[in-house]
Amino acid sequence: MDLTEPQHGPLANVTSLLLEPDTSMSKNEAKLLAILALGLGSFVAGILPLFCAQRNRERFPSLISFLLCFGAGVLLATALVHMLPEVRDALKQYAEIVFCVGFFLIYTVDELSHLCGVGHSHGGGGHGHGSDRIYVVGRRTSRDSTGGDADSRSYGTSEETKLLTKSESGIQIHRRASECETGAGSSQTLGMGSSESIPRVMVARGGAESPEQVTGVFSLLLALVVHSLLEGLAIGVQSTAPAVLLLLGAVSAHKYVVGFCLGVEICSHGSRHKCSHVLQILTFAIGSVAGIGVGMALDDLGETFNQLVIPILQGVAGGTLLYVTVSEVLPRERGKRATMRFKQIGLLQLFAVILGFTVMSILSLIISEH
Repeated sequence: MDLTEPQHGPLANVTSLLLEPDTSMSKNEAKLLAILALGLGSFVAGILPLFCAQRNRERFPSLISFLLCFGAGVLLATALVHMLPEVRDALKQYAEIVFCVGFFLIYTVDELSHLCGVGHSHGGGGHGHGSDRIYVVGRRTSRDSTGGDADSRSYGTSEETKLLTKSESGIQIHRRASECETGAGSSQTLGMGSSESIPRVMVARGGAESPEQVTGVFSLLLALVVHSLLEGLAIGVQSTAPAVLLLLGAVSAHKYVVGFCLGVEICSHGSRHKCSHVLQILTFAIGSVAGIGVGMALDDLGETFNQLVIPILQGVAGGTLLYVTVSEVLPRERGKRATMRFKQIGLLQLFAVILGFTVMSILSLIISEH
């Protein structure tokens, strides 16, 4: 019997199983792995800034600003480098128009929320909770011997989160904002002496968020959830395990970075409620999981859905990210330059934006090649 000849029958099957064990993963197993990796990984990445920010936010404001600007660069590259080319492939010359629709849609929502006063605290008993904030306004007040005030105003605000001390004039302010009974938006002018320049102290309730803050976080979360849902859908409709694993590596490479940046952005609004932060990150993490589940349930998506509906949703989500980045995150962080002791904070913020944009662009180019 020639052992070199190919064997057939039951003996051949047993030999093949012994020599070449079946270690391949089925497509459903690969999709379940993708659900676990994307859901759990993005949740952990988004929760991490919550614990970092509680300890170091007030001690290292420049670091927090750097991370927020890095996140802005990541979001900018996600919109322009990662999402826009995909939309252009499907919608051709209409891609930029759909992008602008998403931009103006969130712009409209932002203005309407501002008009309706969403997020404002109402009087002294506003809806916000948490510690009060003290704002020091650079207003010069001259007190004459008769007690009259002659004001020469030169405004320039800066926020203080700790006790105020005016050592050069011998005056120390040890009153916390929570002990002041002046209500939201009220002010006190503290000082002594015949002719003294003193700051005006404004006490504001810290729990309430402005309409821009509410709309900004909601818009960012909504856009990222839609984007995650579509990415999960792309994974869910794959027909082979290698294709699923390839897309999983590509999506997770940038989803974890975006999730961390989203967590930093949520922390930047100073919310003291851990539950709110966890729920928002959980919503973001569920996006990809839901997309994969929907893709697994639909064996064969229609051509119209693939070629029209998904690109339109992708374009609207990209326009939303663009608005949040250039109209919410970057202007807010650049406005903090005057309140920080680090004089080169503007250059540091610029470097952070460029770094975030570069990292996300490299990841997007790697994804597009594969």
